Amino acid sequence: MTDNQARFVSTISGNCHTVIALAEDLLTQARIDAGMFELHLHRVNLRTLASTAISELQQLHTIQFALDCPGAPPRVWADDALIRQAMTNLINNAVAHAANASLITVRIVNADDQVLISVSDDGDGMPEAQRKELFTRFSSGRPLQDGTGLGLVITRQIVQMHGGDVFVDSTPGRGTTMLFSLPERAPGMALPRVAAAS
Repeated sequence: MTDNQARFVSTISGNCHTVIALAEDLLTQARIDAGMFELHLHRVNLRTLASTAISELQQLHTIQFALDCPGAPPRVWADDALIRQAMTNLINNAVAHAANASLITVRIVNADDQVLISVSDDGDGMPEAQRKELFTRFSSGRPLQDGTGLGLVITRQIVQMHGGDVFVDSTPGRGTTMLFSLPERAPGMALPRVAAAS
């Protein structure tokens, strides 16, 4: 292909992925609103899940990505498709908001009986007013208001259905970190019994 043809193909591919992500968000939100949502829980390797999501997004964005997941791969009981959607939403949100960022880092760490997954950028950060709108449906938080504004709303709903929550930490001029927690056990799963001492 010529350079022009390659640019056209890249643009078409990027737009297709954007439309697919939009359709997934709308369908997910419709199913949640209709009460037709069921979690399909499996033992999920979060390092593998994040690595796959990042590899796909690297084909769409020019910004540099890094995965920081020290130690043994964290595993949780989760719906892998939904957690992957949540990760992808947070990464795409970082790309969209951090126009001046050069690096987006995904970190996964064990913390007591839960796992923390964070997406950090080294961009300009967000003012307080913008942070307050992040989880408001149909508010994209971007100057041109592109997108549905559903990505972070759905991400929080997905995480809360797994028994976790989503948090944001942003400092103007120093970047933003979006973080969500997942319990190692599935919601409602009992703690393993400890044998009584004889």
